[in-house]
Amino acid sequence: MNYFKVLGIIFGLAAFLKPVYMHLLPWDENQFIEKFYSEERPPWITIIALIGLALIALTWYLHFTLGIANSIYITVLFSLTALKALALLFDYTRFQKAVARMLRKDKGRDIILIDLGVSAFGLIILVVTFLIY
Repeated sequence: MNYFKVLGIIFGLAAFLKPVYMHLLPWDENQFIEKFYSEERPPWITIIALIGLALIALTWYLHFTLGIANSIYITVLFSLTALKALALLFDYTRFQKAVARMLRKDKGRDIILIDLGVSAFGLIILVVTFLIY
């Protein structure tokens, strides 16, 4: 199995199932999100964001060096995660305030809508993965 198929399946499943593990399992996801994105950026968020960016760089490197047909699709879709990583690294305060605002408004309804969008994105990744590999 090639790297891009594995990446597409893992990344697609994680995104597709996000509403399940964030909102359907019996736990307080809003409290978790509030604690996860505390006002002062925890040091491990920087580490996670840098690991994510390194994985994106590795994906681009493998795209250009392995010559696997259609790898550009998974590479580009996976690269969209860099937007969040960059926001966490360079504009954490504004990101955290936006998350806190969404959690307060309508009991986190906007968070649920975002997670449903992430799930749709994950489904697209899975469909693309299985169609091209």
